[in-house]
Amino acid sequence: MSEPHSQSRTIYILSVLTVLAFSWLYMQWTHELGHILTGIATGAELDRVILNPFRFSMTQFASNPRPHLTTWGGPVLGVLIGAGVPILLSTHMKSVRASLLIVAAFVMIANGLYIGLGAFHPIADTSDLVRHGSPRWVLGVFGLVCVIVARALVIPAIYRAWDTSSMKCCWPFGILTLALGATGFIFFG
Repeated sequence: MSEPHSQSRTIYILSVLTVLAFSWLYMQWTHELGHILTGIATGAELDRVILNPFRFSMTQFASNPRPHLTTWGGPVLGVLIGAGVPILLSTHMKSVRASLLIVAAFVMIANGLYIGLGAFHPIADTSDLVRHGSPRWVLGVFGLVCVIVARALVIPAIYRAWDTSSMKCCWPFGILTLALGATGFIFFG
């Protein structure tokens, strides 16, 4: 009797880890997409994008007439696109609804903590934001709002959608994780 239970627990743990690995890579891709889209909209010239899963993701511009906006574009559009897409998909894809909502919450919390904690210790984007004139309290408010929205709206929806069978249908996340990781490693190293 304990073997099937043990086997289902292993599948469950692997499914959760797969969704979290996908969430990390997806968050990086949508965050960098936010920088890229904002850069294109403001006339910046893209130099390179780093999306290697073994490195810190980064977007660099050869010329950038609006660096303040392109820097904010990463976390703002990263959250709007990165959380918005899985939330919209979750309304139509019931078999992976809880997993999609986990991705959305992860994106909001990761971007929120990254920018919010930058109010106290600016690094990378947050250092650029402070240097370009963003008050530290704005970074803190952005972070707080992201985490509060994830906690108040998305995480309760995960609990409502949750059942153990919803985490057994995670093979698409495994394939997408491998695809994002390999693409980032090969083309955006």
